[in-house]
Amino acid sequence: MPNKKLPKETKRYYERELRQYWSNKNKLKHIEKMNTRTVLFLTERINCIETVINKLDDFEKEVFYLIFRDNASWLYCKNIKNISKTTYYNILNKCIYMLAEEIGEI
Repeated sequence: MPNKKLPKETKRYYERELRQYWSNKNKLKHIEKMNTRTVLFLTERINCIETVINKLDDFEKEVFYLIFRDNASWLYCKNIKNISKTTYYNILNKCIYMLAEEIGEI
């Protein structure tokens, strides 16, 4: 992962995309029969996020699910799962960067 810094707004946008992945996947099941730009956009985003998830190793996937699916704070991860603050934020930033790369922002 190159050492490129994303603008704060871009980083927040992709973090929201990752956190909304599961709700977007559920929405897609309900509106899948329609053929609109929204469905195509949602499908593209979901595919990009699934690609990011598949690129992670097992430990990173576990932390990814804690961060984005369970909305666990780094304190929870530290106390319950024994994951350091540095590891938590490194994986969070790595996932955001990989998603930006996958979508074509970088």
